[in-house]
Amino acid sequence: MKKTMAVLVFGLASLGASGGTLAQNRAWNDCIHRAAVASGVSESAIEVAVENDGARGDRYILSWIVRGNDWRRQRGYCEIDRRAKNVVRFETTPYNSDDQDRDRDWEPFQGEYPHVRVDTDGKGYFSSRVLRSDRLDRGYVDTKDQVSVSLRGRDGFRVTFYGTVIASDGNREITLRITSSDRGQARGRASLRLNHDRNEVEWISLKGRMIDGEEFSAEFNRNR
Repeated sequence: MKKTMAVLVFGLASLGASGGTLAQNRAWNDCIHRAAVASGVSESAIEVAVENDGARGDRYILSWIVRGNDWRRQRGYCEIDRRAKNVVRFETTPYNSDDQDRDRDWEPFQGEYPHVRVDTDGKGYFSSRVLRSDRLDRGYVDTKDQVSVSLRGRDGFRVTFYGTVIASDGNREITLRITSSDRGQARGRASLRLNHDRNEVEWISLKGRMIDGEEFSAEFNRNR
């Protein structure tokens, strides 16, 4: 964790953060937290760094990676809004076949997690070779009955992924292993966060692969 904090301090200094340092730290910490939840590791296992071109424009990119040689070692990035000082996009590396084979051996999560059925207005995108929408307007989460995550778009688009809870902080953060979809078999991971009252969805992040090898990714945010 000391190394991570050192990277954070150096990155903030190089970006000239002064009065906004505390808010900037929150954005960086949010990125680290999302990466840890999505990867199923502790926050201390996440290493972050600012991309070289991050000093230009209204947004910059934080690259993250899971340290070590564990099979869960993933990488990705967070796109940070320089003015709002928050994460506007979160991505992980594409799901691959080796991960899918290992994923079959995972056991259902035995800890506490929120049992809810909620849906919330927001914005986002869903991207795959066949299905695509940049006009998502509502996200749905069900961890009470059949565990699922659904996304709806203003253009009539809708897709649902089913799975199993594999990780949670016991409060607002939940990670799902995707096992199927209403479009056919699928494998992947869904990460989500509820609001403080746990009656709305703050954000949803999806990454995976359909049975035919088609990769998909999605990001939905209530505050976007």
